[in-house]
Formats: sequence, structure tokens, C-alpha cells
Amino acid sequence: MSKVIDLNKTVFELITEYPEMKDIMIELGFQEITNPTTLKTMGKIITIPKGAKINKIPMDKIISSFTSKGFEVKTDEKKVTTVEVTESNNKNELLKSYIQRLTNGEDLESVRKEFVKYFESVSVHEIIGAEQDLINSGVDVEEIQKLCDLHSALFHGLTEQELYNEEEMAAHGLQEGHPLNILKNENKALASKLLSLLDATENNNVSLIQELLTDLKRIKLLYGKKEEIIMPILYRYGVTDPSDVMWGVDDEIKAEFSELAKEVNEETFPSYRQRILDVLERAKEMIYKEENILFPMALEYFTLEEWVDVYHDLPEMGNIFTKEAPVWEYAEQEIKRKKNTSTANNDLIQLNGGKLTVSQLEAIFKLLPIDITFIDQNDHNQFFANEGKVFSRPSSALGRPVYECHPPRIVPIVKQLIKDFKSGEKDFMEVWTPNPDNPIRVQYYAVRDGDGTYLGTVELVQQMKDIQTHILEIAKTAG
Repeated sequence: MSKVIDLNKTVFELITEYPEMKDIMIELGFQEITNPTTLKTMGKIITIPKGAKINKIPMDKIISSFTSKGFEVKTDEKKVTTVEVTESNNKNELLKSYIQRLTNGEDLESVRKEFVKYFESVSVHEIIGAEQDLINSGVDVEEIQKLCDLHSALFHGLTEQELYNEEEMAAHGLQEGHPLNILKNENKALASKLLSLLDATENNNVSLIQELLTDLKRIKLLYGKKEEIIMPILYRYGVTDPSDVMWGVDDEIKAEFSELAKEVNEETFPSYRQRILDVLERAKEMIYKEENILFPMALEYFTLEEWVDVYHDLPEMGNIFTKEAPVWEYAEQEIKRKKNTSTANNDLIQLNGGKLTVSQLEAIFKLLPIDITFIDQNDHNQFFANEGKVFSRPSSALGRPVYECHPPRIVPIVKQLIKDFKSGEKDFMEVWTPNPDNPIRVQYYAVRDGDGTYLGTVELVQQMKDIQTHILEIAKTAG
């Protein structure tokens, strides 16, 4: 019985039918299918002719190779193209229509019943593509953001859950200390705390609720790991709008936990009870979206070198809900190798006030109780010294546009500041955090050369708590 390859079928369908096809396709140049995630996501959408076009592999070469291996290729170029485009477009339009209907206020269950009829599963790319298309068509990011949890609920149980399959994790080389395992462990610990808060709320245990809400304020530090380390790399690959939506929802969850921790007590608990339950549900949904959408997308795009950079940056932000993070031996060796390479060249740097070696300069920076960030004339992060430890400064942000490292709501403010510095309208701006117990001073200076040409912007961040205490003591003594 001959083995017939129907080019109207997707790559995933064909390899499921004939597993031996995978090695043949890899030899032809379809390297993407070596990644199990890509095969299970994009492979369910793309046909061989489409993949051939993307990888610039001649179809006659593909047909010849399969024929020589005993396959019969069933081809109808016109039919293949028509079916491929129609099915892909229809699927995308259906997804968009479901999200749009939820956005317009239709009941989740009624939309989901229809969704399940037509979709056995839905890929990360399809979800992100549908949301991106809606945003591109003029739907406000904030509108998508408002119903992000509903959109997520629509897909529950029907998305690829790569991170919980141990065999596939091993196939990706996700050793114990890989960043995605570290983040997954953090989410597991967070989920446990959310469950404890739910139990305490249902049992009206206000003292425990207060304790847990205070602890859960640290969720902002956990979200910071993906916002400042994972998302900026995805931005570089063009995955922007869906990340912006997620970042906006993060901000709302962080703000809600912070306010509830401040306001909930024995007297106010009844009026805040529903809000606690609501934010619990939103935080649970965010775990789902991270592990079924954001992390698999990162797994597909990031190079091994980028994962090493992520691993290097994670300790900068500390362990949030876990006690310690496992070690990724490969990354540790790479980090050590890079450090040895960079310190091997210790040339003198000639400055107006004298000269220093690289080691001396770095040692001086480490003594400064202040965070320093330099943004060049092209708006890229080029340098930071983070000895003040006020805000995290992941090395993965270096060389990237500064706008990728801020929440979407802050980006317009940053753009205006740099625009004013470039035009010469301003040379300085200062901001203070509204926390009387630990005031933080943030200063921005326009950096110019001797001719006044704009070279970039420097940001100086310093905790003022000790200085404030010292000044108060002086004032008390003088008084």
C-alpha cells in the first residue's frame, strides 16, 4: 500500500500520519519542526507548500525527495493554495469574531459553546494573531485589556499546555534551572497562596486575609520578571500588542492587591469580600495566560543565548514566592566564560581628570549608593550601574530601545521627556515616589558634549530614607 502525502493537509497532520516524514523534512531545511512547540502550534496551521515558500525550498525538490523515499505526492497547486488560505483566514476570522463578541458584552458561556463546536484546540499563535488583528483594525488596546480574563476563559482547556509535559520539557532542553522552570515554580507557589486566600475569604478569617494580602503585594515583583526580562525580548521579535495587553492587566492586579492590603480589616471586610474574590480570579487567569500563551511563545522565539541572559537577570529580581531557584549548569558555565572574556581586556581609559583601568572604574561604580542608567542618542539603553538596588536593571535590556522596558502607560511620558531633551527645551527633570517611609529620588539629565550636541539621557535613582532620617535628626538637634 503506497504512502500518499496530501499537500492540502497541515504539516502536523502529515507527520502524525507518517512520523518518518519528519527526518526527511528536516533534511530538506524545515528546521522549525525540530521544536515540538512549533510543530504543535504553527504545524497545525501551515501546509508543506506554505512552509516551502517561507523557507524558500523549491517544491520540485520536496516532491522529488519524498518520491525517492517511497511516498506518493498528491498535489494540486491551485487547490492547495485555495484551501490553505481559506481555512486559515476563516479560522482567524472566527477567533476574532468570538473575542469581539465578548468585548461587545455577549455572555461567555454562549460564545464558548459555539467556539467548542469549531475548535478542538487553539494555538498560541492563533490567539495572539486574533488579538493583534483586532488591535490593528482599530480596537483600543484598553478595550482588549478590560476583557483579557474573559478571552482567556474562552480558551480554557483548549490551548497547548507545553510546560506541564515533562517529556516535551526535556526535549526542549529545559533543565531544572532553566528560566521557564524557575518561573513555573514561582507560579506554583503563587497559586498556593491564592488558594489559601480563597479559603480564608470563604471562612471569613480576616486576620489571615490581611496577612496574605500583605504578602501578595509582592506579586508586582513576580510580574516584573516577565515584564522587564521576557517581554522586552518578545518585543524585538514583533510580539508587542498582546504583551501590552498583559502588562496593562498586571498593573490592575498589582494595584488591587496593594489597595486591598491597605483597606481590608475586620470592619471593612464585608464590603471588600467580592473584590478579593475577583482579584483572586484575575491572578489565577494570569498564571494560565503566562503558562499557556506567553511562555510557550518565548520558548519558540528565544535563542539559547537569550535564555542564558534571562537566567543571568532573574537573580537581580530575587526569589519572590519560592525560597531558592535551582541552578542551570549550562548557563552558569556560559556566564563564567563571558565574564572571563570581558575582564581579560583591562586597558586604561583616558579621561580629562586622569586614567583608570576597567576594573578600577567598575569598582568605583560599585561603591556608589545610586542606580545609574544611560540612554544613548538613539534612545537605546547602553549602560547601567545598579549598586543602589532601587529598581531592577536586567542586562537583557542593554542595547534595546528604552521604550520596550516601560509599561505601555508610561511610554508616552518617556518619549516626551527624551523629545524635550533632544530639542533643548529641557535639560533636567526630577520625580519623587509618594512614599513617606522610603522616599526615592529620580533625576533625569540631558547629556550634551562641549558644543551642546545631545549625546543621551542619564537617569539617577537614589533611596533617600537614610538621608531623610539624618536631616530630621539634625533639625531636631538644632531645634
